[in-house]
Amino acid sequence: MEQKSINFIVLAFVFLIIGAALIGQVASNTNERTSKTNVVDESFDIATAGCIVGANQSVNESSTTCNITIAQVPSGWKITDCPLTSIVVENTTAGTFTALTEGADYNEYVTTGIIQMLNTTDTDEGDFNTTYVSYTHCGDDYLNSAFGRSVLNMVAGFFALALLGVALWLFYSVFKETGILGK
Repeated sequence: MEQKSINFIVLAFVFLIIGAALIGQVASNTNERTSKTNVVDESFDIATAGCIVGANQSVNESSTTCNITIAQVPSGWKITDCPLTSIVVENTTAGTFTALTEGADYNEYVTTGIIQMLNTTDTDEGDFNTTYVSYTHCGDDYLNSAFGRSVLNMVAGFFALALLGVALWLFYSVFKETGILGK
């Protein structure tokens, strides 16, 4: 086997090794730009904030202390292009999780990131302590164009096909030159 064939074989393996090392990073970066972020059980203690008042321990819904502001408040382009979604509000009473109902137990304002607690029988409990909010939001690097996300999601696949094509071409060249394949 002559030197040119050896160089091609080494080059083909180098392409495959570098490609295998890079494909994971390409796919990971693509996923970060095309997937929304889930926040699970962000906790708030509305009793400590002064929201629970009176002898019957009711929610003072007219007070702004009963407005929970989540950590990932939408701003800029996210207000209109990517508001909060999949909002779930729960409370714990003596260690038991109770799902609250939007519009009945709380109001959600997806553009400002505010959850307003309401005075209802589900929120009117003596040991209503911790409120948990789960939601989905867009990161700062999120690609808000559906077409752009679709195209970007195909990049890793085309990258892999290109690497395979280069490696196959190099192996084919070696096999053809050495006579393994008919000349």
